[in-house]
Amino acid sequence: MTLPMELPSSTTRDRLTYDATVPRAMVHRASIAEVFVTDSVAAATNGIGRSEASFEVAAQLPRGHVIGENSAGYDFLLIVEVMRQAGVYVAHQHLGVPLDTAFIFKSMNYWVRSLEALRIGPRPAHVVVVLTVRPERNRAGRVLGFDFDGTLLVDGVRTLEASGGLAFVGRRAFGMLRAKGRDRAANAEPAAVLSSRLAPAAAATVGRRDRRNVVVTEPTIGPRGTAQSRLYVDTEHPHLFDHQLDHIPGNLQLEAARQLAVAAVARLHGLFPGELAVTRLRADFTDFAELDLNTTAEASVDGVRHAKELGLLAVPVAVRLRQGDTTVSDIVVEVAQWH
Repeated sequence: MTLPMELPSSTTRDRLTYDATVPRAMVHRASIAEVFVTDSVAAATNGIGRSEASFEVAAQLPRGHVIGENSAGYDFLLIVEVMRQAGVYVAHQHLGVPLDTAFIFKSMNYWVRSLEALRIGPRPAHVVVVLTVRPERNRAGRVLGFDFDGTLLVDGVRTLEASGGLAFVGRRAFGMLRAKGRDRAANAEPAAVLSSRLAPAAAATVGRRDRRNVVVTEPTIGPRGTAQSRLYVDTEHPHLFDHQLDHIPGNLQLEAARQLAVAAVARLHGLFPGELAVTRLRADFTDFAELDLNTTAEASVDGVRHAKELGLLAVPVAVRLRQGDTTVSDIVVEVAQWH
């Protein structure tokens, strides 16, 4: 875990505006309704230079959204998305990364500091994502990617800390990179090819209300804390597939891990799935997940721990997503009962 970063002064944050969203291309979205970022400023922080830079990004989280399902708090996936958009926007707006560049998320981690700050209030919340990025550059100075540390503030309250890494790849290089995955799919055994007979789990089992948001099949849960499911991928989902993709996106993989973890913890501890909230996340994306191959999610539930900072009991769950012998991501999701 990284140390809490120094936050900018309220004077700096007061320069941010929330009047309109940024152009959708700047955050890699097709739908205007899926754009959450509204503004950004470069922070004036001592010791920041070419090897490290700090920014504040303003955003507004939607109180009503297909993913949010009219729940009491801002959904896990919306938090992931606003962090993703903040990183993408900083890369384009402040670091000069061309718009036709492909972005690859290598890792993402976060830990919640205040669940109450995520509770939806009577008016739209003002969100600030404070990012410190450490760019990797080639000899010509072009940014190839960056690692980041971040803090998300909701109406001025420190709500969660985050870290992660992104790589930036030109379209030609990205095409060559994807050719490897396409070869893997083309040469897969028949049993590994995605079956059209897969069906989503019951929404209530995985902590969802809307069947459209279910991304796993009915989980098989063992008595010793193991669980298994397959990914159920709907390429017409308006949020998860806002635009056409040739692979299973990282946010869908995170949601699959969340849903399997919720189902397993609820079953093993006799809890209501709809009251389990994500309090920590650690994800490493190790390969592309192909759309036309079966993806298996395997979970192992750890012991209960006392999350002192939240005053709750939380349960970490390690989830591995595989396509055949290839691991595409390793994700640890920690959930706690909150309502």
